[in-house]
Amino acid sequence: MLQVNGQLADLFAGPPPEQPAELYLTGDGPGFCLHGPLETHSARSARLLAWIRSVGASSGSQMIGDDLVHMDFHAGNVLVDAGRLTGVVDWDGAVRGDRHLDLTTLRFYLGGVAPHLTGMVDDRLALISERRRRAYWAHMSLRQVDWSIRHHDAATVEKWLTVAEEGMAAG
Repeated sequence: MLQVNGQLADLFAGPPPEQPAELYLTGDGPGFCLHGPLETHSARSARLLAWIRSVGASSGSQMIGDDLVHMDFHAGNVLVDAGRLTGVVDWDGAVRGDRHLDLTTLRFYLGGVAPHLTGMVDDRLALISERRRRAYWAHMSLRQVDWSIRHHDAATVEKWLTVAEEGMAAG
């Protein structure tokens, strides 16, 4: 997956888009990345939301770049045959931006389901600025915790809150 991510670099040359991709750190997304569920779910999720908003206020809430970004890059969206990655599916949310957001998505999911596999992804993410790492982590935290509050059980919410807090502490 790291190799595929590298192949998405610089696929969009030319002038930047009029409206860069939004990370929704300072306001609700269109049916996902909603702030209200975090605000009202628990004191823990409200603290996470306060951190997300502070990251948005200091780092901005838009993603710029010339890469192809999948926006939901995790193991559930890859096809594997005989141990080899053969494809990536679910491109309906793809945007122009920074492919490192996809690595942050992958890292976030691995933190919740296979923490022993996070090292190589962490090494790649260490190459980008702290500002970008924090903004991308804030986006994934908002996205995953909001979705879990609205669609999953309490144990799942707690799992993703724990992963989100690990990234908060690191940056």
